[in-house]
Order: sequence, then structure tokens, then C-alpha cells
Amino acid sequence: MPLARSRTRRKGKANEESPAPESLPENAATPLQAQQMPAYAVGRGAITGVPLLDGAPVQTMPLEDEQREPVGKELIEEQEQAAQAPKEEKVAAEHEEVSNQSVTPVPDVSGEGEKTQETAYSVTLRGRTDASFSSSFSTEDVVTTRGTGCNGCAAGDCVHARGTLVSTYTVSTTVTLPSVNDFPNLRPCQRQRVQDGITNVLAPHEQQHVNAFNTYNGTTRRPFDMTICRGAFDAAIQRMFNSEDSARRAAARALSNALDPFQFDVDLNCEEPPDAGPPRSDAGATAPRAMAPGNEELET
Repeated sequence: MPLARSRTRRKGKANEESPAPESLPENAATPLQAQQMPAYAVGRGAITGVPLLDGAPVQTMPLEDEQREPVGKELIEEQEQAAQAPKEEKVAAEHEEVSNQSVTPVPDVSGEGEKTQETAYSVTLRGRTDASFSSSFSTEDVVTTRGTGCNGCAAGDCVHARGTLVSTYTVSTTVTLPSVNDFPNLRPCQRQRVQDGITNVLAPHEQQHVNAFNTYNGTTRRPFDMTICRGAFDAAIQRMFNSEDSARRAAARALSNALDPFQFDVDLNCEEPPDAGPPRSDAGATAPRAMAPGNEELET
């Protein structure tokens, strides 16, 4: 028993006299710190001077920012941001939906465009053709015999007449054309264009009217054979002539009217030639304009 106590004392003394442990490196962690370190740092040596589980310090080169895995506080912050992102997106979506529901729609819009007016510089040429109709008639080779069956007269006044109605139809025309002097303040090339339009376009058109009216001219010979009261003979011949005359005038008017409406617009947008020669004309016709004829005198 005393020996045991003595051994115990020696052991205790030996513990008291055992040398102090060697000091650890400045950046090394104590075993207690190693136990408290998170698991992701164990065995990786990601931090300079941090010992592995066996307590051996390892010196490593720090990783670049793109290659280094987050540690400690950085990892916690990333986890918090990852958890917070869906909440923020949900809140933003709900806010946008509420905003869209609360926006007052814009009203319908209507309006008018700008009113403008364009004017082309030109002159309009119009001619005029007057037609005067005249006519006459006479009977030829009339043979009169006693007639029967007349109404409205005595038997002695009932006659049978045969002969020829000779009718003569004449029309005279007058053409009126505009003059260059009717359009003052024209430049030489413009005056030439107007004159070309009068001579080459308007005058030929009016001549067509003259030709249409001239179809009225002529002499006709129509035989007649009638049984009539003597006193009604003159009126009967007049009606016969009037019917033919009316149809002849209508035919001439129809031919003239078919040429209208007509008018000629002269384009005055021209430039004077550099030399002193006559300017070149360039006239053109547009849609014509109609003019109503009269009974005895017609104009176009």
C-alpha cells in the first residue's frame, strides 16, 4: 500500500514536471477549435493554416473568386438570398396583377386629317358651234280626182289627190374658237401651247359638230296618195312635211350631242428653250363637256 501511494505521487509529479506542449502555429486551430469548425472545412484545407481532423496543418493556395466555394458567412448569406428570391418574385407578380386591375383604360380616340388643296396651273379651252336650221316644201305633179267616203264635208268636196312632196332642208353653222389673247400674262411657250390646242385639238372637234349638223342639209321627194276633204288638203301636206323635218333635225342633233361633253385643258407647265427658237408645244385633251342645243339654233 505505501508503494502504491508512492507510485501515485511520482506519477503526479511526473505530470507536473512534464514539458509544456509545443506552441502551435499562429494561424493553426486548437483541437477544440477544430471540433467546433463546420464540416465543410474538415479535410479540405480551404483555409490556410486550418488543421484537418488529425490536427496536421496544411498550407494551400487560395482559390480564385470564381473557383472558391463559399464558406462561413458567405454560404449563409447565399442560402438566405436563395430563400428570399421566390418570395420577392411572388410579391412583385401580385403587385403587378393588382396594378393592372386598378389601371383605368384609355378612351377611344378619333379625329380628322389635315385639309389641303392642290391646284394645277392650266387653262381650259372650249369652242362653240351654232347651227341654224331652215326648211321648205312644195307639192309637184298633183292629180286630183273625185273621192268618196270623206267625213266632215259634202260629197262634192271629197277628193282623191296624188302627187309628190318636195322638201328642202338647210343648216348654217358658225364656229367660235377662243383666242390666245383671251389668256393674258402668258409666257411665250405657254402662248404657243394654247395656240396649238386651239388649232390642233379644239378646231377639229368643232368641225365634227359642223359635220354632224350638215347631215340635216338636203332635199327629199316623198309621194303622197290620199282621199281627203278639199279644205283639209293643205294641213295634211303640212303635217307630212313637219313629221319629216322634225325627224331630220333630231337625227342631226343626236350626232352632234354624241361628240360631247368635251373640253380641252392646256398644260402650262413649260420652260422656255435656251435658244431663241420657237418653243415646243405639248398639248393634251381631257374629258369633254356637254352643251345643250336649242330648237332652232344649236351650240356645242
